[in-house]
Amino acid sequence: MPTFKPEYLQELTVKLFVCSGAPESEARIVAEALVRADSMGMSSHGVLRVIQYIKDAQKRAIVPGAELLVESLSPTVSLIDAQWNFGQVAAMRAVELALATAEIYGMGSAMVRRCRHVGRLGAYTETAARAGFAALASCSTAGEGHGVAPFGGRQGRLGTNPISFAAPTSGDPVLLDFSTASLPEGRVRLFHDTGRVLPAGTLVDEDGQPSLDPADLYAVDGSPAGAITPFGGEQGYKSYGLGLMAAILSSLLGVPAWREEGIESNANTMWLLVIDIGQLMDLGRFTGELDELLGYVASAEPSAGGDGVLIPGQREYAALRRSEKDGIVVEEGVWRQLSALAEELGVEL
Repeated sequence: MPTFKPEYLQELTVKLFVCSGAPESEARIVAEALVRADSMGMSSHGVLRVIQYIKDAQKRAIVPGAELLVESLSPTVSLIDAQWNFGQVAAMRAVELALATAEIYGMGSAMVRRCRHVGRLGAYTETAARAGFAALASCSTAGEGHGVAPFGGRQGRLGTNPISFAAPTSGDPVLLDFSTASLPEGRVRLFHDTGRVLPAGTLVDEDGQPSLDPADLYAVDGSPAGAITPFGGEQGYKSYGLGLMAAILSSLLGVPAWREEGIESNANTMWLLVIDIGQLMDLGRFTGELDELLGYVASAEPSAGGDGVLIPGQREYAALRRSEKDGIVVEEGVWRQLSALAEELGVEL
């Protein structure tokens, strides 16, 4: 499969977005987020999304350059109306606002409405953690993007509703970032676009029967669509509960958005909470204590047949360093689509 340096992919992505009408400043924010996701092994949120985003921009589902309208709901809470700009652009603005507020009051929160796909949710909590803050975020899908069945059901009623938490250490932050569904929609899309079958237990078809065919998620000509399952199998009620919590935090607080109709599936709402650790205790003491806690947790002997304990984020940071050294592997099908798009837009590869 083709392999590229992250810098090359990022510059190519910037050019594709700019040639599609995006301001360069916004194109760089989105490109950096997508390529970093690929670099960290999360290809479902990587350059695979470029094709989708540009198609959305061409039909004005994404509105590059749209002004982000910021309303202060209280001294510590901000609400951003992104007016359908790129989700990454709005989410990074939310981080900036929450950090600035937390520096003054100890905590800061920001909510985002009317934005498109925010991408890898962990990008925003990680940014806060690298600045010395703890951060918790959730995201949900507004409108017609409810492709995850609640536990015990067969029809989509929730989004994949990721949750992320990050905290600073003396090195890379602890970084928890997971979908409350058995698979993110982007991974189903990746399996679909590359002609692969899904892992067992991750999807049901329109009749509620288990399916390995990613095409069963997507409705054709108005026919009923299948649904992604919550993760956890027989204990999927736990992830269903977490998904519902994410929807409550990100789609009900501020301006309720969960029931908005006529909105396509990549419409996101987001909630972010940032805590200034330095106002609670000495930051150096916190990171030292957390380092010790993580070392203690990781010291547990491997389970039978296991490879040992991983700290949340450890696998992604290892992938990031491999990508920086060896390059990013792009799926053949994804690269063909990107190449065709570049030719269409007159961008030289």
